[in-house]
Amino acid sequence: MDRLVGVACAMAVALAVSLSGLARAQDRAVVDVGFAEPPPHPRYEPQAPIAADPLPAMRDEPPSEELYRSPMRLDLGPVGATTGRGLAPGLGVAADFGRGTVGVRLAAAWLRGESAGADPSPIGSGLAQYTGELTLDLRKRGPFHPVLGLGFGLARVARDGSSGSLGIGTARLGLEYALAVEDADVRIGCGVTGVLPGPADASVQDVKGWALVGANLGVGF
Repeated sequence: MDRLVGVACAMAVALAVSLSGLARAQDRAVVDVGFAEPPPHPRYEPQAPIAADPLPAMRDEPPSEELYRSPMRLDLGPVGATTGRGLAPGLGVAADFGRGTVGVRLAAAWLRGESAGADPSPIGSGLAQYTGELTLDLRKRGPFHPVLGLGFGLARVARDGSSGSLGIGTARLGLEYALAVEDADVRIGCGVTGVLPGPADASVQDVKGWALVGANLGVGF
């Protein structure tokens, strides 16, 4: 009988110990679950703004100036000189420097004598003039370019049996039209130049001045 009581007591103690350990394990599980940290949320990173393409708007706008402006252009075309008694035809060449409002022009012209009939012409049987000008492009943008030029130079007048040289001052008014060419500066122009003589040789001191008119085609690369 005592043995049965001892076995029952041992089993009761073992059961109590087991229940106590189970209770502590449950408490620990509850505590661990209660203080568990939530998973981290993904960080929000703002995306860089997408730049708008400016090309469509630019395509809708008309060009403000020619596609290409050359720093130097070569001009060639017919010219004519007159003192009011006739017309002396000839050929003119020029080189224009500058792509802005202010530029420089070097020009030359060679002309035959003025057909004056019975009244002899002051510029005789032939005329050559060489000039340098400071030019002003009055409308930098757009296809049309009114141009003013002021300069000076040297002229040589040939007469029957003699010739003479004289200094000259010039004032020019021109108009140029720029063609829409992408890789070349091509212009068609015309103009009129007033020429006033300065110091002169004795043989040509009677020359009072003349007007030079002409047209030209200019190309710059």
